[in-house]
Amino acid sequence: MAKRTIQSPGVEIRESDLSLRTAQTGTTTYVAGFASEGPTDEVVGLGSISEFEQIYGTPKTPAERYFYHTSRAALNSNGQLLVNRLPYGDGSGQGFGSKVSVLAYPAVIWDRTALAVTTDATKPEATFLLGAPTQFEMTDAEYLKYKNGELFEQSDVLKTSFEGLTDLSGAALVVVNKGQTVIDGQFNGYYVGVSDNTNLNPATDFDAILDVKTVTDSPSVTGLSNFTDVPASRFEFALTATPEFGDNPATNSVSQVMEDRITGYDTSDREFDDTLNIGVFKLRQSVFSKDASNLDYLLEEGYNGSIGAFRQRNAENGGAPVNFSLDTVNDQSRNIDIIVNPFVADAFDGVQLNADGSPKKKVRVYTESFKTALQGGAVTPEAAGIPVDFFTNANEGTLGKADSLLPLGSYGEVSLTEKKIGSIPLKLDRALDRVRNDRKFDIDLIAEGGLGTIHTFMETATSTVKARGFDDTRTTAAIEGLRTSNTLDSTGELAQTAYNTIFNRFATFAGPVKDGGRGDVLFVADPLRQILVAGKSSKVQKDPSKNFYVDIYWALRHQFNAANTSYATVFANWMKVYDNYTGLYVYVPSSGFATAKMTSTDNQIGPWGAPAGFNRGVITDADDLAISPNQRQRDDLYTVNLNPVANFADQGNVFFGQKTLLKKPSAFDRINVRRTFLYLEKITKKTMQFFLFENNTLFTRTRVANTLTPFFERVKAADGLYDFMIVCDERNNTGEVIDQNELVVDIYLKPVRTAEFVLVNFYATRTDTSFEELLGNN
Repeated sequence: MAKRTIQSPGVEIRESDLSLRTAQTGTTTYVAGFASEGPTDEVVGLGSISEFEQIYGTPKTPAERYFYHTSRAALNSNGQLLVNRLPYGDGSGQGFGSKVSVLAYPAVIWDRTALAVTTDATKPEATFLLGAPTQFEMTDAEYLKYKNGELFEQSDVLKTSFEGLTDLSGAALVVVNKGQTVIDGQFNGYYVGVSDNTNLNPATDFDAILDVKTVTDSPSVTGLSNFTDVPASRFEFALTATPEFGDNPATNSVSQVMEDRITGYDTSDREFDDTLNIGVFKLRQSVFSKDASNLDYLLEEGYNGSIGAFRQRNAENGGAPVNFSLDTVNDQSRNIDIIVNPFVADAFDGVQLNADGSPKKKVRVYTESFKTALQGGAVTPEAAGIPVDFFTNANEGTLGKADSLLPLGSYGEVSLTEKKIGSIPLKLDRALDRVRNDRKFDIDLIAEGGLGTIHTFMETATSTVKARGFDDTRTTAAIEGLRTSNTLDSTGELAQTAYNTIFNRFATFAGPVKDGGRGDVLFVADPLRQILVAGKSSKVQKDPSKNFYVDIYWALRHQFNAANTSYATVFANWMKVYDNYTGLYVYVPSSGFATAKMTSTDNQIGPWGAPAGFNRGVITDADDLAISPNQRQRDDLYTVNLNPVANFADQGNVFFGQKTLLKKPSAFDRINVRRTFLYLEKITKKTMQFFLFENNTLFTRTRVANTLTPFFERVKAADGLYDFMIVCDERNNTGEVIDQNELVVDIYLKPVRTAEFVLVNFYATRTDTSFEELLGNN
């Protein structure tokens, strides 16, 4: 604290905040599945089943019933629910195409010294002015060719217009639709906006985007799409806004989002004159609007980066500077790749900076506001590096204005009647990739919701059966091939492999960060329906021709034989519930019911409690179970990490196990231990972020320990831990560690174990036996 000299007598009060507490968190479940309507490729938070019905409609097919009843069961708790509707359709589904579309942005170079157009990018002071892009389609093979660097083989001349793919070598910037999304007939789809840093000053109007252009037909034979304006009457949002405190502010307008929210720091000063803001917006039918044709929007992705390939800036979390190039977007985005013409990128990287650290070369986007500022005198042409006669000669005609949201994808027909399952792995990859960011999506549990059953059936059914769509009243030869106590033959292996395709995606996503997962989620898997239920509602266990061990126990073992992770669990049953929309009782996956019990357990005592047994495992919202194993059968299921769900005459239906799918003996082979660690790690991570950039001194390290200790004490007092120890001092923060700008915290835990096997011993003694002596002898 700076020293202050008091000039006259008085009282001075100073305040220092040492009240940092550990962060708190709730329990959130995530479910993906199929529905008859509603937004796809989008995560929606729900608070009730009525909200689900309002957004996604009512279930009409078996796949839709799985999604609906899994969500309904998960909502039967005090936690939060996030859902993601998977699109119907072949391959990646409706909203996706088979070709890659690109937006090619042209540019002209102005020599700011001579105030003249030039083709010489090596001029020490030049402005690159981007114009309106042209959209092309290309095949996957062409895309890979361009991505491998062959796009700009003839890149020494920039072009201001394009007639075909061969002209793309003259584009300054290319935005590639690697997600292969399309725009449908209702204008739903993904759109792109681009702005430079002159629009990022809060004192300016929010007017980077003035309109939305779309595509309404397939590209011509040349592969070019024609744009058309989307009527403003379709929007339930504003495109532009006056300044935030102006006369008529429009909060959350597209322009305000582009200028205010894409970056988390101020990039309006001259240091960032070589940067662009690129926003990817999803336009889709408004969920709650009375007019189904109205459009709303979501900011899907936002990036800010330099045109220069090797531009760097200070890292947000400290340490060495990080690459600030637009090229880095390609490893982050699930929707776009950005290719900067090497001719342009090299020009920016090869230039010396000004004395104030700003780049001598600038990149600007040609917009109406840019033109107005020049013509109105707000910005002189000389200051902008644009010739005075730019607007009075043919130069302006070479570029179109780039202040529109433009379609990322080309036009694609979407069928609203066909309900093809398509490729669940492709759809699931995109769905999980969307929620990979743990800061944006705080997820604790994932329910499979029967997706493994759907995929396994569709992958192993005959072509004739597959053509009719998913039908859970049928089985396949591959699924039936799981019913053996012997080693699986090739037929059974097909079902095992098909299911593992789904299971592994979920398990990897939930698993350790070092293996590419989030490391903070527990995945709840489902057994294959056909193993437990035959036809519409016949229990396999009741079939006199079936044997529990061969047809159920071993079939389940084979299904999960390859599973070996503490980040996943399975409750070996399906639940029978009444479906209001068919008027029938149907069997639905158990995973939603299990996540609800875990959430309820969290609310009652904490994640260190077992979500099983007669205190916390009773299922009140299921009418029956597909199987009800007896004691011996439960023992055998539990031995191979399959959690039994059984019916007890005096207690009802009960979850009666809490093992994870970890094969080796470890504390983490129990759900309560795994979830305790996930909970503690998540809270600790959220708390420790407030110590970033603090001096690594004894005072800071003491604050770390003092902040975390009360939280762990509370967990211990609540029977969540036997004991713990937090080490954050000179023992683990040596001089070498401190010199690496690191602060190390070691936390040792003794997790509680549950009493799953209660042994009661009765002893008969002589009348004159002393109990004290008896206990002493024992």
